[in-house]
Amino acid sequence: MRILKFEWEVKYSWGLKKPVRERIVQRKTEFCFIDKLEEIKTGNDSYIVTLNDNISSEEELLNEFYTKLNFPSYFGFNWNALYDCLVYLENIQQENVIIYHNALPQLYDDDMKIYLDILKDSSGEWIGMDWCTKNHVIKVYFDMQFYDKIQQIMRK
Repeated sequence: MRILKFEWEVKYSWGLKKPVRERIVQRKTEFCFIDKLEEIKTGNDSYIVTLNDNISSEEELLNEFYTKLNFPSYFGFNWNALYDCLVYLENIQQENVIIYHNALPQLYDDDMKIYLDILKDSSGEWIGMDWCTKNHVIKVYFDMQFYDKIQQIMRK
């Protein structure tokens, strides 16, 4: 298994009165690359989503998530809605959600970057966000053959 890690800090500000309250939130996430699905260690508290190998458009990808993750009926079928529904998975009972890509969606480069950024931003571990109601941990896996391509896309 190979791992591509991402770590960053975000400063959140809120409040109408001066001084405005601020908090630094640390984000840690990673994409894992494996040779076969069986390498993923899961327990009873895991919900595994294996994406279709033949996704050829943004619309097909969003439909795949809508169906496989039981997104609510108000899902807007756009990138912002995908992020929102991944952060707050209302209809999944298991704590661990595993998203596995045996093949990469056939998206334009700009759309692929947006998609990977959404996965990066919605998965992993949130540190310092005690106000967040997120109670799921999303782990993203790809087939090993896509390591170099994803690393290249994420550098853009």
